[in-house]
Amino acid sequence: MTVQDFQLGTPGYYPNSNYPVEYGGVRRQKHARSPGLNIQPNENLAITSRQFPRGRWVIATLDVDGRLFVYGCSVPGQPDISFGWIEEVDPITLETINTSPELSTGGHNWCGGASVLADGTIITGFGRYIHKLNLDLELIAELELPVDQAHNGVLRLSDGMMVTRSMEHDPCRNSVFTLFDPSNLECLQAFEFVGSSIGRFCIDPGKDYDSLYATTSSHIHRLIYKDQKLSIDPDWSASYDLPGEDQGFAWCNTVGDDSVWFMDMGNLPPVESIMRAYPVGTKPIEFSPQNQAPVRVHRVSTHDSSSTDVLAPFGLAAGGQGASPLYVQDKSILMAFDTLNRKTGAWRFNGAGDFTELWVRDIGNSNQPLYYPDTGEVILDDVLADHSVDAVVVDIETGEEKGRVATGTFFGAAMMACPGFKRDYYVASGVHGALCRVYVSES
Repeated sequence: MTVQDFQLGTPGYYPNSNYPVEYGGVRRQKHARSPGLNIQPNENLAITSRQFPRGRWVIATLDVDGRLFVYGCSVPGQPDISFGWIEEVDPITLETINTSPELSTGGHNWCGGASVLADGTIITGFGRYIHKLNLDLELIAELELPVDQAHNGVLRLSDGMMVTRSMEHDPCRNSVFTLFDPSNLECLQAFEFVGSSIGRFCIDPGKDYDSLYATTSSHIHRLIYKDQKLSIDPDWSASYDLPGEDQGFAWCNTVGDDSVWFMDMGNLPPVESIMRAYPVGTKPIEFSPQNQAPVRVHRVSTHDSSSTDVLAPFGLAAGGQGASPLYVQDKSILMAFDTLNRKTGAWRFNGAGDFTELWVRDIGNSNQPLYYPDTGEVILDDVLADHSVDAVVVDIETGEEKGRVATGTFFGAAMMACPGFKRDYYVASGVHGALCRVYVSES
């Protein structure tokens, strides 16, 4: 059975942290380690928000010993501005306490990643650079990656080394995984992948080696990490290409119940113009026609890649999303969403080929969901018809809406919700440039 990060903890990451790494762990399961909101009938959600300077892309938060850090980069569409940044902010007011210098990107404007390691150093990846900072946000060192491209994902491997991967939208160019040592930012290996890849990869650490799962525009593949070397597993891969369907590529993936889970239809209208620019995100944003297939969830067994499932949860044409599904292994529940058609729902996974619908609601979630195992609450956002965005909390079993509040932001973010410290959480608005603290309040 797949290990759950929230139970095991996050080895090698900062121990006194609710969320020391993007998506809460290297398996990208998006389960919080902290207590849930536990919203009661006489309580509501309330919100505090902060607008960052114009042109700043707000990605997510990290926390260390009760201190809150927010990180981001430059919004796409800016040809002459490109940098990453981190701020320490007050956990309640969100006002700035300290800020990093502007961090090099190589000119690329795309949402990066960050982690805080056990020794208290912060590792970030923006554009084609890795940065190492201390908790005072002083830059210690930086690494220029061997591929001049934006990168997605910065994760720690079992032996303490770290890995990132270049993004490629062009099917004629292969992505490259770069292995590096976070202690000195030495590049150890640049490994060419078998195709172009955009969505963030996940890592499933094992006894003898680590497995890395990453998608191309039509397949999912497994890489093996052992003895400080990456290689392709020749015996494990699966196609998610459906002949005759106008599909879009898959974004991120997650691991649960000895399976990898991911959704297709990720080629949202602005993505092509952002990714095809060089450097990435430096041309005016244009909106491409949306692919016409419905969103589908794909499952591939980690033991046998010929054991696959395809679920069309809503069956609505021209679907689209920019995240990975949520899989709750303890309850065998899959949550999926279609942002463009404003649908979110949950299914019981009864075994290969067998799903039972639990509920479907008109919620246009765009973010990576966040799940609280102790209360069964799921953090979502809801992009409404007028493009305004609400923060929403639902029950995983029933879909019952336990709380909702307007964020004051607009348009889908495709970013991350991160747990707070006491019946609150933080949600980033992406290119809108806001950070929101959502908290429980009595009526």
